[in-house]
Amino acid sequence: MTYNRDSSFEVIGMDFIFELLFELIAEGTVELSKSVKVPKFIRYPLIAIVILFFVGVIGLMVFAGLAAFQENVILGIALIAIALLILVMGIVKFRITYLKKKNEKQ
Repeated sequence: MTYNRDSSFEVIGMDFIFELLFELIAEGTVELSKSVKVPKFIRYPLIAIVILFFVGVIGLMVFAGLAAFQENVILGIALIAIALLILVMGIVKFRITYLKKKNEKQ
């Protein structure tokens, strides 16, 4: 197996590009969903997309934790604990971001 300096640069470059694009899309979606200037029929689907993405990630982590639990108990517990921590932090962030504004309007 030979090391090709050019191909490793391409992989790092593509990784950076995908990360940058995903970050721009994710941040843009979150910021648009918080903006009052954006119509509700656009904001609500964006909020649903963000929630579904995080539910999917948390679900995959719980599934991986349950699968790993059979092989390595500590790893399984750690993955499930991290997933639950992310879930709790997500709920708190959602309440602060979206429900706080709703209460301020009343």
